[in-house]
Amino acid sequence: MIKGKCWVADDYVMSYNMILQEYWTAPIDPEENSKWVMAGVDEAFNKENGFKDQGYTFIVAAHNFAGGGKSIEHVVAGLMGAGIKAVFADSFARLQFRNAINYGLPFVTCKDIVKGFETGDELSYDPATGAIENVTKGTEFNSVPAAPFVADVGAAGGLMNFVRDKIAKGEPIG
Repeated sequence: MIKGKCWVADDYVMSYNMILQEYWTAPIDPEENSKWVMAGVDEAFNKENGFKDQGYTFIVAAHNFAGGGKSIEHVVAGLMGAGIKAVFADSFARLQFRNAINYGLPFVTCKDIVKGFETGDELSYDPATGAIENVTKGTEFNSVPAAPFVADVGAAGGLMNFVRDKIAKGEPIG
């Protein structure tokens, strides 16, 4: 069970705005990339650690979260460095959805979830069952639990760790 505070996003939060292109020069590093997460999405976050300092654990979004642009891994690494443990949305951009799997960050599809939350609401999420609760309002949403492979990658801390663990144990990958 994961618990924490959520930030609610609008439709079409583009990856190019989540970390502005001028900060892509930094290595893919969760701590470094977290400094400018959401700088182009909301002017309130357009300062060093502007989003991170708010202490959000979850993002609740509408349609096409992290869409547009390239498959820049800085976005997912930055979200994780900012303390995000899961993102819930009506839909996600394909490239960032795959990056999230590779890094072990749950990107969870849940229809109309954005209608049930306001920024600052307390949320709890059980990845094993897919249950999402707005603790503040006492409402519940259901999503599909993570596929076993995706859950295993997340538990290992990302795809690279998953593969390393399998190799070290002499187990087949897949």
